[in-house]
Amino acid sequence: MSQLSDFLSEHKITTEAIIAASAQLEKLSPEEREVMVKRVAARVQKKSYAELSLAKPKSRGRGVTSDVVTRALAGAPLPRLARQKIVRAVSSILVSAKKSPVDWRPLFADAKVKKGKSEKK
Repeated sequence: MSQLSDFLSEHKITTEAIIAASAQLEKLSPEEREVMVKRVAARVQKKSYAELSLAKPKSRGRGVTSDVVTRALAGAPLPRLARQKIVRAVSSILVSAKKSPVDWRPLFADAKVKKGKSEKK
């Protein structure tokens, strides 16, 4: 099917494990929630994030869904952020099993990138 599915079957990683690990990794911590609130307030006040020295939060607040993992296993095109979340989850599972983390290239070398809508001119 795809290189991702071959890799997961080789390392005996299930889709449920990926979904659970991604949900745990992407969950916002109280500090990240505070940063998000400050970023919203900065946008309302029309101030830049650099002016208020606000960094981006590390997680997005949402893990990957079973639909996204199914499409990734089938080799369908995925957005960059979805691939990034899958790789983070797989790497965390591998690290917990005392194996080395994996790069995204061997997992998604055969998958095409899903492009967003182009801007009309």
